[in-house]
Amino acid sequence: MLRYFKSQVILALASALISLAFALVGQVLFGNPESFLVVVPAGICSLVAGIGGIMLSIRRLHDLNKSGWFLLLSLVPLVNIIFAFYMWLAPGTNGWNDYGEDPLANEY
Repeated sequence: MLRYFKSQVILALASALISLAFALVGQVLFGNPESFLVVVPAGICSLVAGIGGIMLSIRRLHDLNKSGWFLLLSLVPLVNIIFAFYMWLAPGTNGWNDYGEDPLANEY
């Protein structure tokens, strides 16, 4: 539960910092932070971060013994807020579940 939250925060901060760096480089080099040579790489980085976030959320749902399709609940207004708190606060299943062994079982 805490690992998921920390990973989501780190992913969001890294994405924001990379986008900020591209905007600053665009401002300094081209005089326009919305230049094509800035927007495209920043968009690609955002796409990679988004895919990483989806994969991380699916892993978390598997830890909760739920299907990855439950992630579609995050597209429903107001339900997405409750769903986010559930993902952050619900304890994972102990031991084996339908998606494999407990990922924390081998940690020291």
